Amino acid sequence: MKKSLFPIISFLLLISCSETIKKETKSSKEKTFVENEITALVLMKSNGKTIEEINKFSNFYTNIVEQNEPNSYGWAHYQKGENIVLIERYKDEAAHLNHINNISSGGILEKEIVEIDVYGTVSDKHKSIINSFNFPTSYNTTLAKYSRD
Repeated sequence: MKKSLFPIISFLLLISCSETIKKETKSSKEKTFVENEITALVLMKSNGKTIEEINKFSNFYTNIVEQNEPNSYGWAHYQKGENIVLIERYKDEAAHLNHINNISSGGILEKEIVEIDVYGTVSDKHKSIINSFNFPTSYNTTLAKYSRD
């Protein structure tokens, strides 16, 4: 009897642990989706700068955002011909507005920006703030999506 109890108890413990892991994995996946993420694509001129100067600027700016804006989820510069594309990801509208507040009028990027495309549903107040910079801007409302944290 003792010999048959050990395998049965071991089997039950294994199943129990397996179910707990499945539940934890499922609930952690459910919590990782970002419901109101805002993505911005910013097209910038290189203004005749060398690739080294662009890399230095891109790394400098990326590090500042990473350190000072905890609700920015992604920040990447890409070369596109003579231009630079900046893809910014934010937790939500408030995080994007926080970033906008961190950029002062006449700041370092203002001379570089060609256009901004905002992806995600944003309020009229948000649009008004971005429009005050007088850059060509498009707003692209979310239809369906998922985004992992």
